[in-house]
Amino acid sequence: MNILKNKIDTILKKKGLNRHQLSQLFNVSNGTLSKMTIGTKPFSDNIKEKILPILEVSKEEFESWIVADNYSPEVIQKAIESFKNREDKKILVLTQNIDKILKEKNLSRTALSKLIKHSQSALNCVIIGKEPLSKNVMEKLSIGLETSQEDLRAWVLADKYLLKVLELALKNRL
Repeated sequence: MNILKNKIDTILKKKGLNRHQLSQLFNVSNGTLSKMTIGTKPFSDNIKEKILPILEVSKEEFESWIVADNYSPEVIQKAIESFKNREDKKILVLTQNIDKILKEKNLSRTALSKLIKHSQSALNCVIIGKEPLSKNVMEKLSIGLETSQEDLRAWVLADKYLLKVLELALKNRL
C-alpha cells in the first residue's frame, strides 16, 4: 500500500508544495525523502519532528499511515484486541501472551529455547522486548508455541504503538 505516500502527496499538493521542496526544507536528498515516503527507509525522529507541523497532522496520525502501509487489517485488528485485552499494562503484550501459552503447555522459557533450538538468553531478550523479533525467531516461535506468525506480529505491534495509532491505521486500511 502507499497510504503514507498518498497522504503526504495530497497534503503537499493542497499546500502548493512538492516532495523535492520538502526534502530541501529538511536538508535531505530527494531520493532519501522518497525512500521514507514509500516505506523503504524509516523516518528519523528529527525528520518526523520537522514534517508534522508542515503536514499539520499529529504524530499519532502520521504513525498510523506507516502502520497501515506495513500491516494487514487483520494484524492491526488483532493488535487492537491484544492491546485492549492485556492483563497487566506494565508487561508487554508479547511477553504476557508467550508466558500464557508456555503456562498452558507446562513449559518454561528454557524448555522453549531448547525446543526451537535458539539461545535461551537471546530468546529471553526477545520475549521481554529488549531485542526485536526477527523473522527467523518468529518462524521458530510460531512452530514451538503452535501460534500463527500473524498473532506474533500483532502482539509486537500492540507493544510498539499507542491504541489511537492502531485504531487510526485500521480506519486507513478499511
